[in-house]
Amino acid sequence: MATIVDVAKKAGVSVATVSRVLNSNYIVTKEKRDKVLKAMNELGYVPKQHARNDKNDEKKVIVIYTSAVIDEVIAGVQEQAKQLGYEVVIKYSVDQSHNSHPWGFLKKEQLAGVIILNMLLSEEELLDLTENVPFVQCGQYAPITNTFAVTVDDTYAGYDVVNHLIQLGKKKIAFIGLGKEGMDHVTPNYSKERYIGYRRAIEESQIQFEPEFVKYGDYSYESGVDIAKEFLRMKSSIDAVFCVNDNLALACINTFKEAGFRIPEDIAVCGFDNQEITEMSNPKATTVEQPFFEIGFESMKMLEGMIKGESSTGRRLLLEHKLIERESTLGITNDIKST
Repeated sequence: MATIVDVAKKAGVSVATVSRVLNSNYIVTKEKRDKVLKAMNELGYVPKQHARNDKNDEKKVIVIYTSAVIDEVIAGVQEQAKQLGYEVVIKYSVDQSHNSHPWGFLKKEQLAGVIILNMLLSEEELLDLTENVPFVQCGQYAPITNTFAVTVDDTYAGYDVVNHLIQLGKKKIAFIGLGKEGMDHVTPNYSKERYIGYRRAIEESQIQFEPEFVKYGDYSYESGVDIAKEFLRMKSSIDAVFCVNDNLALACINTFKEAGFRIPEDIAVCGFDNQEITEMSNPKATTVEQPFFEIGFESMKMLEGMIKGESSTGRRLLLEHKLIERESTLGITNDIKST
């Protein structure tokens, strides 16, 4: 039986685009809509209808609470929610400063559950939410007691990246994380885990660990530029850098090139998330792909189990990442591959 993923592959579009066509309340170009409909017809794909709710007075609404809309994750949530008969509402927050209480909307709406997508929330805020409604942490998560989460294995992903750089002969490998070292309330857990993977790969290879090679910034391109310039001012030169997101990686590539360094011969660069910009950079950036659609789909499935009372013991579901090897580590003359 064909799935939404099969339709996306055949149509040559993202899963999120297929989901938009199916939901019909999003703007999609005629060309893409026609491709999706043609693929659905050829594959015999039939969208599952909303499940009937036996209690007509019971609202089946779940909220995706996020500060950064990731289309593929949201499409995954919506696909599973549609099959289970839930309506999906997106609440977008631009304030992660902890100066305002984030759960005001819970008092205004009757919700079945919440999916927290890449939000950096305090333990106090999450424990407060636990008292109000079932929730699943998606992407970023805080390891509080009895929590439910769906992510990739960020420690192993970080290890995978650095091991790749080591195999290419790099020995002075830097790391750029998010937040600030030792300040948990401003450092995403995935950044901490990717750093653990970085350290593990360094130690196993018996390469000398250099504390000055570890820097922290924010999500922005500008932050990456500033940190790249810090590396260039250091007496000890680096020959590779692992960035925990693609914005930082692109900033490093451009800054190093402007300073006259060759990528990857002088300095190899690797990012994380496989954003579209990684294929548009020069050279194209090596990165890590997360299964965003599956993360959303499995988060909704996990939330449904909590709502039904089938899951009472917290757990974290780890999905597989994929290292996408491109020119910023392999060089233009090498075969480009993904592992």
